[in-house]
Amino acid sequence: MDLYNNYTPYGETPPQDPLMTINERRRNERKGLNIAATKLGCLLLLYYGLTRAMNYVYYFVLYLAATGELSLDINEVAKYLSQNAEKYSSSYYSMLGNLSIVLTSLIITMTAARFIFRVSLMSMLRPEREHFTGGVKWFTASMSVNVIVSMIVGILVTILGSVGITVPESDFSISDSSTATLIMQFLYVIAIGPVCEEFIYRGVIITLLKPYGKGLAVFFSAFIFGFMHGNLPQFAATFAGGLVFAAVAVKYDSIVPTLVMHILNNIAASIYDFTDVLGVSRNTASQGYYTIVIICLIIGSYMLIVKGRELKPEEESSFTLTASQRKITVFINIAMLVYFCILFVGYIRSFMVSNM
Repeated sequence: MDLYNNYTPYGETPPQDPLMTINERRRNERKGLNIAATKLGCLLLLYYGLTRAMNYVYYFVLYLAATGELSLDINEVAKYLSQNAEKYSSSYYSMLGNLSIVLTSLIITMTAARFIFRVSLMSMLRPEREHFTGGVKWFTASMSVNVIVSMIVGILVTILGSVGITVPESDFSISDSSTATLIMQFLYVIAIGPVCEEFIYRGVIITLLKPYGKGLAVFFSAFIFGFMHGNLPQFAATFAGGLVFAAVAVKYDSIVPTLVMHILNNIAASIYDFTDVLGVSRNTASQGYYTIVIICLIIGSYMLIVKGRELKPEEESSFTLTASQRKITVFINIAMLVYFCILFVGYIRSFMVSNM
């Protein structure tokens, strides 16, 4: 080594080693992403834990409302509810429970996000006219993807069923048809449900991860949104549709268009429940539903094929970590790993129960 050529006059800053600069940037980038992922994991765990804990709170409130007595004995409450299962297992009380549980859980989670983790969604909540028109426009694309993937998954589920393997699926049908149930269904499925899910699975996730790559934010928003549904058929459909949702949220830098998309999607998905309560024949409801599906498939296919490039996140070259390294960093984050493992255990448990 030529020591003379590496000599730096006194008082001058020696030239920085480019390799050390890159390594330093890489460490800082990974550290910042780990902090964001930890915040995200903690908030997801908080929301998950609250929705489970609030189930028990709801049972105690039901017991108090029915008997006028406050009891903290879970066995006593469970016994009373089982004795009156015909009433409290109805769709009305199920929807009432879901509505109160997710709304309470959201309020607490978003309060923690704002004042403990310093996460603000205000920039993603400002409505503009193009947000509403964009939501209607891209709804057809998301529904097209959802329908196509659901059809493929339905075929696979049927094939597996023919060889004796049952794939767990969720049942959202209404068991009792009444005006009160319809109102509660509307409030939960069309109003509160979409708001809660957009705040958590688009707003919080994208806000925390977008500084480390728009593509990263889109992927994890869709993946977590699909994964939290708890069964493989819904995971596949909601993950595919969630990619469109997340890309739209990133494109407009807002969850307003995805909230519009979510509401329209849930209205279409609930058409049979609403028509049953309103006394509309199944045949008429089917005609209406499949007309909507066909229209959405035609328009949605056009949007994806012709306009789809508009949703592709911009290539970002400012990161020292590759896209794969950033994804792995989020996946192996302790808080995120705990969250994923809890959800995965739920998948295993439901699959084993369904195949016993």
